[in-house]
Amino acid sequence: MENQIRVFISYSAEDLQLVEKLVAILEQNSIMVLWTKTLTPGAGYGEQLKIFIEHAHIFMPVITASSSARGWVHQEIGYAIALHIPVFPVTIGKFTPIGMVEHIQAIQLNENDHILTEQLSYKALSALTQKDTLPALYQRAAKVEERAAMMKLYSDKVSGMEKFGEVRQKGGLSSFHIPNRHIGHQVWTDRYSPQTRSANHKELQLGERKALQLHADKKGCRLIINPSYAIEGRDTLAAKTRIKTLIDFLKEMPDHKEETPDYKVIIAIQSGKSSIESLTMVGDWFLAESVSFKDGDGFTNTFFTRNTSEIAKRIQTFDEELEDLLDQHGWTAKNSRVKAIEELNRILSEIKD
Repeated sequence: MENQIRVFISYSAEDLQLVEKLVAILEQNSIMVLWTKTLTPGAGYGEQLKIFIEHAHIFMPVITASSSARGWVHQEIGYAIALHIPVFPVTIGKFTPIGMVEHIQAIQLNENDHILTEQLSYKALSALTQKDTLPALYQRAAKVEERAAMMKLYSDKVSGMEKFGEVRQKGGLSSFHIPNRHIGHQVWTDRYSPQTRSANHKELQLGERKALQLHADKKGCRLIINPSYAIEGRDTLAAKTRIKTLIDFLKEMPDHKEETPDYKVIIAIQSGKSSIESLTMVGDWFLAESVSFKDGDGFTNTFFTRNTSEIAKRIQTFDEELEDLLDQHGWTAKNSRVKAIEELNRILSEIKD
């Protein structure tokens, strides 16, 4: 379920029975719960908790006498506040929150299961995520290599939790025109012809492709591409290689997502020249947008965010634009992959050696 609210629960082990009840109610309300029971065995405990908090839409500390006495609970609260994640403290009985959350409105949980279910409903928590009380936080990648490294990092943090998101990309030929082969393969030399790139550059690019491929394989992708990006100002061999690599990706992807009738790839093409831009979203887990482009170097000054409100708005805008482009070309979600392959092959045939 895309755009599913994610709640991280911070608690003391002494309150486990209460927390298990909260988890059951939240999951019953179609809310994804991130907590210690969903950690991956053998991986770093503290690092995993940080990743869970980073990707939560709501941070829910269970405030009791036991948890308030634990310093790490307050550290987790501070980390969530620093990341501009809405904090939704819950209490039981007459206990009054102290410390970092004493000035945040806490909800006193009702012992009646029906009322408790209403208190933790999808509607109630959704309203909290839609409040624009804090600005979105962004992390900047100045160079194309930094962009590739961060794209892999952000993608891997999600897949490392065994979570996956549909890949949405707009601009150029998408990350799927990056070769999915070892960096010694001839395709890497051809794509940069007549120039060369370092082994480090190629490794970082390959890491980006593989990381996003994992999400596309699981959840599919929606692409808005601009083939003129691959052609204008490029060597003939480089242009052809990039387009052929994307065609290979489109041919290798199956028609349908696993266990659903949804299409694995929906793709539209922007006709003619357009401004150089690059937008990537993986589900509603993160967004990356490049705001500048340098010939020969690719997209630079890329900003990453996990802000749920911003991502939700951009997903809606992206999907609307994709639908408009499909309508303009007379394509459908069902045939767009085949139509795109045909159009890319036509473009290939018109590139003169």
